[in-house]
Amino acid sequence: MNIGELISIKTLGDEEDFTEKHTPYRAEVRMFSCVQLGDIEKLMAELQSIESSIITGKLSNDGIMQYKYLAVSTVTLATRYAIQGGLDESTAYEFSDRVIMSVDTMKTKADILNFTAGQIIRLTDMVRESKERIKKSPYVRKCICYINENMGKKITVAGLSELCGISPDYLSQVFKEEMGENLSSYITRKKLEKAKNLLSENKSSREVCSLLGFSSQSHFITAFKKHYHMTPTEYFKMVK
Repeated sequence: MNIGELISIKTLGDEEDFTEKHTPYRAEVRMFSCVQLGDIEKLMAELQSIESSIITGKLSNDGIMQYKYLAVSTVTLATRYAIQGGLDESTAYEFSDRVIMSVDTMKTKADILNFTAGQIIRLTDMVRESKERIKKSPYVRKCICYINENMGKKITVAGLSELCGISPDYLSQVFKEEMGENLSSYITRKKLEKAKNLLSENKSSREVCSLLGFSSQSHFITAFKKHYHMTPTEYFKMVK
């Protein structure tokens, strides 16, 4: 089955009585987060779970150009998420340019949709391959694995160093050298990324704070605002 068969697209304004709104932002976040994670299986599940058509604004009076503009915006966003997921910038941008140039030559909506969907899957796989190629010390791999699997717990540098059997100072040094980021900052960032996903799934700020093991709601709100320049409540309202 063609990937494009999983998706149908409606354009606001195509019908006089068409009163639906754009596809919710939270749905886009879930979709593109799969690219960032390099998770093809989850991406396919998101495509298959779409209960209604993707709804987009009217970008052109020409039907083919409408699909081309949509393809360009989709690839551009996916590329940014891929870079956030660890894909090399030059590789990501070269991929984006190549896909957009190919879309520009296409003549049918079906070709554009199928090609774009297939390339987003390919980009997701590139992120996965990139993650697998990154060589990390056993200490760093153990930390990352533990953090990903224990988001709901209070995670500290001291606790991770005990898990690895080395001193906190040495673990922090190794992590910073290999990841280019302080271990404590990495822990906070990963929790906040998870918090955004939970908020987009209609979890309240209080629920997210509890689910992710923040010491207090005020600590969670302060960290979220510092990182994203808005409060969790403001973000929740934006994606609702």
